[in-house]
Amino acid sequence: MAIEHELSSEIAAALLTGKERAPGELNHLKETVFRVHSTLQQLTAESRRKRFVFRSSEDEKKSKR
Repeated sequence: MAIEHELSSEIAAALLTGKERAPGELNHLKETVFRVHSTLQQLTAESRRKRFVFRSSEDEKKSKR
C-alpha cells in the first residue's frame, strides 16, 4: 500500500471514530481527508520525480569519469 493511502486511512480512522457526527460534519471531515490524501499524493510524486532527477544526474557524473 502506498504511503499516502496508508496515512490517509489512519487519518480518516482517527477523525471518524469515537463519536457520532452530524451529516454536515461528516461531509467536512470527508473533504479534509480527501485534501490530505491529494496533498500526500502530490508530495510523493514530487519526491519520486526529484529522486529520479538526482539518480540521473549521479549516473551521468559516473559515466563521465
